[in-house]
Amino acid sequence: MKSKFVTGCALALVWTAPALAQDRDASGRQQAGQGDDEIIVTATRRETTLQDTPGAVSAIGEEQILKRNLVGMNDYLQSVPGVSFQERGNGQNTITIRGISTGSQISTNTPTGSYFGEVPVTGMGTQINGNQAGNSDPKMFDIERVEVLRGPQGTLFGSGALGGAVRVIPNSPKLTEVEGRVSAEYSNTAGRGAANYTVNAMVNLPIVRDRLAVRLVGYRVFENGYIDNVAASQPTAAIDYAAGLGVQARDRDNVGASKTTGFRGSIRWEPADGLSFEAMHLYQRIEQDGFGYIDTNVSATDYLQATPRTGPDSSADEFTNTTLNLSNFIAEYSWDWGTLINSTSYVDHRAKSHFSLGYVDPASLAGTYSAGRKYNKVFVNETRFTSGWEGPLQLVSGIYYEDRSEHIFANIRYSGTVTTGPVYDDIAVSLGEGPERELVTKQFAAFGEAAFTPWDPLTLTVGARYYRFNTSYPIFRDQYVDPVIVNGLQGFKSSVDGVNWKVNLAYKPNDEIFIYGQWAQGFRQPQVQNLLDPLDDPNGDGIVDFVDGTQRTIPPGLLDPDKVDTYEGGFKFQSPSGNLRGSLTGYYTDWKGIPVILLTFPRRAGFYFNAGSAKVKGVEFEMSGRLPGNWHAQFSMSWSKATLGNDADSLALSGGIRNAQLPGSPNHNAYASLEKRFDIEGNEAFIRGDWTYVSSYYSNLNETGKVGDYHQFGLNAGITIDRIKLGVFAKNLTNRDDFTWVDNLLGGGRAYRLRPRTVGVNVGFDF
Repeated sequence: MKSKFVTGCALALVWTAPALAQDRDASGRQQAGQGDDEIIVTATRRETTLQDTPGAVSAIGEEQILKRNLVGMNDYLQSVPGVSFQERGNGQNTITIRGISTGSQISTNTPTGSYFGEVPVTGMGTQINGNQAGNSDPKMFDIERVEVLRGPQGTLFGSGALGGAVRVIPNSPKLTEVEGRVSAEYSNTAGRGAANYTVNAMVNLPIVRDRLAVRLVGYRVFENGYIDNVAASQPTAAIDYAAGLGVQARDRDNVGASKTTGFRGSIRWEPADGLSFEAMHLYQRIEQDGFGYIDTNVSATDYLQATPRTGPDSSADEFTNTTLNLSNFIAEYSWDWGTLINSTSYVDHRAKSHFSLGYVDPASLAGTYSAGRKYNKVFVNETRFTSGWEGPLQLVSGIYYEDRSEHIFANIRYSGTVTTGPVYDDIAVSLGEGPERELVTKQFAAFGEAAFTPWDPLTLTVGARYYRFNTSYPIFRDQYVDPVIVNGLQGFKSSVDGVNWKVNLAYKPNDEIFIYGQWAQGFRQPQVQNLLDPLDDPNGDGIVDFVDGTQRTIPPGLLDPDKVDTYEGGFKFQSPSGNLRGSLTGYYTDWKGIPVILLTFPRRAGFYFNAGSAKVKGVEFEMSGRLPGNWHAQFSMSWSKATLGNDADSLALSGGIRNAQLPGSPNHNAYASLEKRFDIEGNEAFIRGDWTYVSSYYSNLNETGKVGDYHQFGLNAGITIDRIKLGVFAKNLTNRDDFTWVDNLLGGGRAYRLRPRTVGVNVGFDF
């Protein structure tokens, strides 16, 4: 497979190499103005081109979003060097940048930051099987660009950006012109899939020319499921056991189908030159019917599962519904010497689900299901100043405040018809409300970066961020009995603070070359430890047995924040005409204090430990160019080695495996595209192919659940006739069915696979 990867990379380089030949014509004269417009990014909190940004940043612009039919994170993140993405359904996705991952979603404190505009949307997952750390994944309609910032972003973007940050930037209202777009898409998924559709619309209306405008966006996305539930016709041992307790099972198709409904409205007011106000609200609801996993106990080669019904008396099926309400208000004032901006945000994210638990242990959990609810309420205010001084010194500085409330109901309920439910670890399963938790975290930070240019080619940037977390549990009831019993963590309060640093040295001798070196730190919100139950320590000596075969003493209270130190060097280049652009980056990351959850034996209660360390090193390469004949090409690739440390704690986590590969961290990924633009009787047209490769990786720290090692191909073609756009597309053209993840927390044979080949058409009208 390595030879296939190398061959694919070589072919992609051949595609882009002719762009070098276009810088000069046959007589040797330089051609100017032939390159595509470069995307402006705000990774440094000021507008810069990719070429002039002293860091590893990838960007996807609106034109590419439309041509590639990008709708969600799963459509584009795999094509970014150094990034891995595992899609497990509504609110259950995982973004891994540069290998910074432990594979578990049981904590909401993810190592990758996610933003919609100025608003952090990290940790908006669902209460399913302990998985809480997914992202709300706002859909990609009327989006200006996506920025992927690789490497720790601890100074400017704060907590949770150890590996990096993903920023989806929506279009703002335009003050001078009426414009709009309506489009529709129909497709069909092969195999056990069926029809899918998308409709969306956007309108921009200036109310007072040059002063006031509104922009409205609406969309509906339906993706059919491609899994069949065969619990009735092909029951497993767990299904048979549950049937003896009166739990029903039925066959049904289209499992995992989802319907997304969204609306976004924004208004921009510029009452005076330099002064602006912009308000935006996003509503998005995703309803998913069942979960798109396969059951390897039924078949390891087909898209099948065997899942019993849920709900009281088996009256329902598995599902997950999420509702996102996001509001943002930005006030900005600019002078000749700087800009002051204040962003105030409020996010309300709600998730409900039914998730069958009988597959974990049919003898004790048959007929049970998790009736989970999770509510996130987040208030954020950030005020920052960006200088525009004349002279060698520039400054970005600000203060940040966040108030986050996370309310969880992790209920276990019974769906059988017998008089009494099963017993789990000597505790009768409750038929009423179960565990209830509310975690409140208040975060304050002050940050700044100062850039000093002693002479024009050289710039030194020094940044720092002071942070403080105040964490409390006003509610913590966590017993599987009815009525619930208050847990000792209720009323828990603790705080922690620290400082992160960044030093960057950049050298730009001319417009074609940019070189930088950087040391940067990243950090993550500390984890609150669970309380030790007497059932986990029957002899009371404080030493607990865990399912990985180790014995450990559990540290109480608030764990330390885990941190990364990354050393990075980059070289960016572009041809004199701008037709060819590229970058080469190398990095080394030292990750310490990794909070890893371990399950007790035999009760399987989860406890956290700052038990591991890891080293990550890698190389990333990107190149794009315009070739002769109006061809356009892109190519990127990455190599990384993300391994757990070999200290005693780390070896215990990996089961004694030395240099264990971090889960969700492929050693290679690559992406290439080739697009031809042409005219058909004066009408603009294009055809493009996209190729993505992801090498193999593991689903846990014990290097089991090996998945990945696949290629995916996509095709898109379109033509614009007057204002009507017509297109055809194919995703996963070769119909690869590789596994992308194996359930690593409770097991039971559940795994996830690539979506089968999907072919469709779309039509749109711009005005």
